[in-house]
Amino acid sequence: MRTKICRAAAPCLAALALAGCSGLPGADIESLLRAPRLSGEASAVQKALNSYLGGVATLRYPATGDFLSPFLFGDWDGDGAEEAAVLYTAESSGANVWLAILEPDAGGWRVSRQVEGLSGEVESVNYAHLRDADSQQLLVGYDSAQGDRYMAVYLYTADETLQVVNQQAYTNMILADMTGSGDGTEDLVLALPTEAENEGISLQLLTYTGGDTFLAAQTLAVGEGTYSGCAGLQAGQGPGGVTWLVLDGWTGTGANSLVSSIILYDHESGFLKTYTPPGVADLYRATLRYDLHLLSTDLDGDGDIDIPTEITDGGELGASMENRLRFLLWRDYATAAGGNNIFGVYDSEYRFFLRLPDALHGNVQLRGNFEGDGWFVCDLAGTETYCELRLVDPAEEEEEADAADGEPAYRRVANIGGRQLQARVIHETHGLRIEDIVSGVTVLR
Repeated sequence: MRTKICRAAAPCLAALALAGCSGLPGADIESLLRAPRLSGEASAVQKALNSYLGGVATLRYPATGDFLSPFLFGDWDGDGAEEAAVLYTAESSGANVWLAILEPDAGGWRVSRQVEGLSGEVESVNYAHLRDADSQQLLVGYDSAQGDRYMAVYLYTADETLQVVNQQAYTNMILADMTGSGDGTEDLVLALPTEAENEGISLQLLTYTGGDTFLAAQTLAVGEGTYSGCAGLQAGQGPGGVTWLVLDGWTGTGANSLVSSIILYDHESGFLKTYTPPGVADLYRATLRYDLHLLSTDLDGDGDIDIPTEITDGGELGASMENRLRFLLWRDYATAAGGNNIFGVYDSEYRFFLRLPDALHGNVQLRGNFEGDGWFVCDLAGTETYCELRLVDPAEEEEEADAADGEPAYRRVANIGGRQLQARVIHETHGLRIEDIVSGVTVLR
């Protein structure tokens, strides 16, 4: 995980509350993030910018990314001193967003450079150590009125020059040390837009090659004839500790399914390449799933990316659960022996996964509970019930054990989609204690 040393001058509570909310309209985000009164530092920056413009700048708030504020503070040029950056629009400068860099000056701030952005909306702002471990480059994603997204990479140097070193239409991005430099620098990988169904996905690698320039080292075509677009990119550790990407792509007629590819950096050739794990003849077929929310992720927090697959030999589903629950096997493919497997059940209505003991693979039955708000995990014969999970109104109190019939209490596990997920253990078995259930539930994004 990258250590973030940049600071955003947005109200901390508001930023934390909205950090995971990508579905709010831009106007709502802007009103919620706007501070009643700017901090002294940000106020001084805004005053300097307004003075430079000879008018009042309208601040532009990113919706996602490392920053949720129009005021960005960091050591952009690597000189050991902190600069400021501001995202804004002005009546005299047209409809597009502008990025201004300000240097500290005699206790205040002065505008050093400014550059016009690619559209009137800021989708995301991130930073990266693309050039070296000291300086930081700003990565600004822009949204167009037509729904297209564009990424601009800004390089600010000690001689107070500001360059746009890359600008590219994209659909997804990820930062990772793909080339394995180990010197604290990162590489940027962009998934480029596709034009037609099953055209495949092009990945563009941006890596530092020395001097004052950057180079898009290559564009790798993945899944031609299979992929219709990129659903997600995840970076993790592969065999030998190298960094690899897991690409989830839409496929099928109308992009109604997902499959995955694994991408590595080949040091001998200096290019990205696809990787097929040992013992896997067809990774597309091995990772095929029909729920478009089932994106790869580091499910168990071990640094490896786990790819989900829907399986048919997990156990039995009660008639009322057949359209809601699915057995999954997550695999990370990170070892020569084929990687690690995580078995469990996925609730597609509320989009959470419950890890089940490996011993229950093929030996478990899932059936709806009596109230219709959840389900039971039972043995294959359905004669012994291990636990129950249910989703209720969050205002409902957690039930205490009923002294009359000895029923165990429910325990809160998570809040999902306006409901509270609760669990109780009825007959404890290895791997399904209440602590196992609480730690074994993953809410999928």
